[in-house]
Order: sequence, then C-alpha cells, then structure tokens
Amino acid sequence: MEKQFISFDNYEQIISKLQINTFPKLLQNGHRFFMEAKDFYDQEPTIRETIDIYLDRLNTYLSEDGDSINQVSIIEIDFIKRFLEMHRAIQSKEQLKTYIFDLHSAISKKLITKNSPIADQVDQIQKKLINLYNDRLFENEMRIVIKQKWLNELRKITNSKVSNISKDQELGVIENLPQIKPNKASGLFSAMNEHTHVKNANTFTLNGDLGVLLGNIERFELAITIEGDQGGGKTRFTYQLADAFADIGNKIAIFSLEIGSKSDLITRMKKEYLQPENQHKIFIADQIPEGHKTIQEATKSFDVIIIDSWNKTGLPSQDFDKLRKENTNTIFIVIFQRTTQKTIRGGTAPLFDAGINIEVVKADDSFRNNYAVTSKNRYGITGIKYNIFNKEIMGAAEMA
Repeated sequence: MEKQFISFDNYEQIISKLQINTFPKLLQNGHRFFMEAKDFYDQEPTIRETIDIYLDRLNTYLSEDGDSINQVSIIEIDFIKRFLEMHRAIQSKEQLKTYIFDLHSAISKKLITKNSPIADQVDQIQKKLINLYNDRLFENEMRIVIKQKWLNELRKITNSKVSNISKDQELGVIENLPQIKPNKASGLFSAMNEHTHVKNANTFTLNGDLGVLLGNIERFELAITIEGDQGGGKTRFTYQLADAFADIGNKIAIFSLEIGSKSDLITRMKKEYLQPENQHKIFIADQIPEGHKTIQEATKSFDVIIIDSWNKTGLPSQDFDKLRKENTNTIFIVIFQRTTQKTIRGGTAPLFDAGINIEVVKADDSFRNNYAVTSKNRYGITGIKYNIFNKEIMGAAEMA
C-alpha cells in the first residue's frame, strides 16, 4: 500500500482516492465521525483530540508494510514508560494512586487485554504498585526501585518499534472515545464541556482505616455487599461499619436476622465494636415481619440499613436494587450468604448493582488473620486488605 501522510487539511482530497469500505470497521467508523464532526474541529477540544487520534491510527494502518505485527499496543508501551520513569524516583501517594487508577481504567475499557504478549508484565506492574500503595499507605512519599533484571526486560519492550502495534487494539481507542455528533444534539443531552464542577456535598470518608478501605464514598444510591467464607467475621465486620457510620453522625438500623437481638454474641459485639458514645445511634431488630415494606419503612427513620443476611429476608435478589433505587439517600450494607460453589445465594445481580463489593476471607482458624478486601469499588482502590481482628489496614509485600 502506498505510504501517504494524511492530515486534517488534506484528508478529503486523499481519502477520496482510497477504498474506505475495505478498511477495518473501526477505521470506517472513524471516517464517518470525521465527516460529521470536522466543522467543529477548531471549536471543540474533545472533537479535535478524537479526530487527531483517528488520523494517527489511519496513517499507521496505511504505512504497514505487510509484515507480521507484534501485538503490543502504544497504550501498553506508554504505561510501561510511565512506570520506568518511577525508577529511583520519589513518588507521592497521589501520583501512585493516579497511575493505578489510570491503568485500571485502561484495562476495564479493554484498551489493554489479557491477549497481549506483555499482559503478564502489565499485570505484575499493577499488582506490585497496589501492594506498595497498601504497604506505605500512610507515607506521603516513597522511593521506587525496580530490580535490574525486570528493568532490562521492560526497557527492551519500550525499545520495540512503535510501528509494530496491534491495529485492533489501537483502533479500539477510537471506539472508546466519545463519538460526538454535534449536528444531531437532543435537548435531553448537554455537552460535557458545558458542565462546571460542583463539589458533591453527599461525598464523605469514614474515619480511620475503614475510610482508607472504602475511599471517598457517595451517599447517592450507595449499596455495599458483603460476602465471604463462613466464620470469616462478616457480622463482626458490619458492626465495625455501623460504628464508623455512626461516628460521623448517621443513624443506623441493623436487621440481625441470623442472630437474635438478645443473644450473648450480640452483647459481646456491641461491647467490642460499638463505641459507647455511638450506641444510641444504632438500633437493632431481629425480625422483618412485612419483608420489603418493613425495610422501606425503616428508610424513613435511618440513614444506614444493615441486613444480616439478605437470604433470611425471603426477598428476591431483584429487590436489592429496587430498594437502592427507591431510597437514593439511604445507604444499604447487606450480607449475602454463599453456596458451596462460593457464589452468592439467589444470583449474582446484587454484585453488579452495588457500588462496593467486599469479600471477607477466613485466613485461618485463629480469626486474628481474617480480613476484608474490596473486589469492586467505584470510590476507591480495590485490593486493599483490612484486618478485622486488629481493625486496621494490613501491610503487603514490598515491590520487587
């Protein structure tokens, strides 16, 4: 294929000589976007960025010489370069957090996939940085040193030819960027660049290590699921959450459907996990006489509803999301029991509906090493481990 450089200015002149319908589908989509949005190229930064990315991918496609392609994307190379720049450098906690979030976002959008030949390297970077973040969670700055063998391997990857990229992966960037159609705007929508940032008064952070575990959470439609090993400490963990939410002024209702409210165990957990000054804000019931209606009524009087466990309510799993949607300012913390196959009883829909999924892991029979870890968190970093016995974030192995 003849090598040609296509710019915004000469695009229509050159593209008219090419067979667009023979191009990969994503390039065809890019062409349609260009024709629809070109008049706004100099007015809208988002449109300009999208068109520039499309032109870059188009020129890469046209310049291919037909040799076999090494399926490594520029996006992966960029993340590895950013990681290499950390070598022997001081990183702030916020810089490290930003990198982890960016990498997680790229993976979730499938801009980086497990099919890449360097997927193991990317996964190793992610895991080691999360471990380092956990281990040095309360340090504002940290020095990163990459072992020489791994350093050489990563440098070898970044020195590969930029032209040797995966067309499918790189063109996927176009698909994941907003396909803006300014001439077909509806009154229902408004452009994101027209929105000004207003701090959400509903966001907050719990005190202490539970605040680190959950992050800067938002009250709106917030639901937290808790599942895990039998004997891991799920109920004890919810009492710690109850105390933490009460500590910042919330009124808590606990539906203790697994353990009777007059049980000695409840008394012991109250003494162990609920601060005396918070106990008047926390209420308990061990029955749910009218099912959904009982929970619905409770939302009128309480800020946080804890249910231990959902399976004892007799309600279908669909009611979990229904309650969340019906009561947008009520926080739901719900324990789900597992099947022998270690999936939650009644279906996994609640895991998708909740903003935070927490797994409680039974490390051994002593209970001292059991921990809670977020497997999904829209508000913070996943993978942070919280020791239930010690009520604190656990350390992790140092990065290699």
